[in-house]
Amino acid sequence: MKNPFKDLAIPGVYGFGRAASLIAVFVGISVLVGWALDVELLKRIVPTLVAMNPVTAVGFIFLGVAVWTSRYDNASAGSVTWARWAAGIVLIIGTLKFCEIVFGWQSGIDQILFEDKMAMDQTGVPNRMAPNTAFNFVLLSLALIFPWKSKKGHFDPSTVLITVSIFGSFLPVVGYLFGTKSFYGIGQYIPMALHTALTFLILGIGLLLARPERSVISTVFDKGLSGVMVRRLLPAVIVTPVAIGWLRLKGQNLGLYDNELGAALVVVTQILLLTATVSWLSFLLLRLDKQRREAEAKLSELVLTDDLTGLRNRRGFAFLAEQELKLARNKRMGIVLWCVYADLDGLKTINDTLGHDAGSEAIKHAAAVLRSSFRDSDIIARMGGDEFVVLAATNAPTDGAQLIKRVKANVAALNEREDLPYTLALSVGIIPVNTDDMQTVDEIVTEADAEMYLDKTARKKALPPDTLASLAPTVLLY
Repeated sequence: MKNPFKDLAIPGVYGFGRAASLIAVFVGISVLVGWALDVELLKRIVPTLVAMNPVTAVGFIFLGVAVWTSRYDNASAGSVTWARWAAGIVLIIGTLKFCEIVFGWQSGIDQILFEDKMAMDQTGVPNRMAPNTAFNFVLLSLALIFPWKSKKGHFDPSTVLITVSIFGSFLPVVGYLFGTKSFYGIGQYIPMALHTALTFLILGIGLLLARPERSVISTVFDKGLSGVMVRRLLPAVIVTPVAIGWLRLKGQNLGLYDNELGAALVVVTQILLLTATVSWLSFLLLRLDKQRREAEAKLSELVLTDDLTGLRNRRGFAFLAEQELKLARNKRMGIVLWCVYADLDGLKTINDTLGHDAGSEAIKHAAAVLRSSFRDSDIIARMGGDEFVVLAATNAPTDGAQLIKRVKANVAALNEREDLPYTLALSVGIIPVNTDDMQTVDEIVTEADAEMYLDKTARKKALPPDTLASLAPTVLLY
């Protein structure tokens, strides 16, 4: 079966829904064994606490089976049917007991197993199913029988039912921890057993995790900053107040401080811990955001950079040139922009004669010439193949000739300096960019390309007919 949590931040949570269903079944069977064999540890955990009703244990077994068989959306039709039948049995149990409490109908649903043993419970109170136990059974079974579908961001009834059940289970756990009977008992009715509350809590969380598309789950385990924040804040929001409240109560019972001082200590402690948590979380988010920006910057460089030469690629040139044009039109008074288009002559001859590795080296040499001919602030790009383009800024409208002269001088210097099996040559065209004209980057580049073609044609016509023979074995790049 497909793992629906593979794209979440914590893939290990995949098994929690399965573990929760197994725990519910294990608890239910253990309690039934405890009632059958009179093992008090299995029935009530602590001798002075309430025992779990055996029908409640049966309900947990059926709920565990229902959660196990309907974990994912791609569960088979047969599994879903079995899950709904199991949940339906639990719904009947919870509804009958709830009607007995509310309307006085004596169904006796919670007395059908071990009736004699329950009437003589050691706590002095006949063992019955607690009202909040019946209510939780109704909530969870409805969520399993009717797994309402909802679009992302819309109201999800099943999630609400499960969340109410989790809250209703968390209250008794806190009540037992604090010794507050009103949290786990309702009026004169028998209170919910401690292991009943814990099992409901585990089962509710497991049922939420059984469907990772729920918005609350996808948010908690999201890989982004929102998921990180929720996962860091949840322990502080849930565990910390309970721990502080318990410590305050114990200190007051030991006579370390009175009620007023205890309340003040709780407030101050909460403020300090929340401040520390928020500060730590802010630092963490700042670090994650910095890492994200650095990763985005690296990705942007990769997207806008030519792999072979390290110059900008066509996309990078278009993006940066557009920004440069905006600056020139709005802020750069007295700055003249030039678009230079260069073509490496004879690349096909190099590839055919010396191989493609030599052709790649020739492209790198041409890129090095352009890089040495212009400033770092100028935009130099490889448009693809053997074509290059530059957007350069100068201080005077007559500097274009100097740019061309510098390029040709650097080409000659490279040919003299490097022992190449060919003579490197560039055809170059240049045009001034009229920043008052609203030409696009593509239109400017097209004009410069046309100028380059004129230069290439003129240089080819200027070659004498016997040039190829006189330069052998050197490869001529025209």
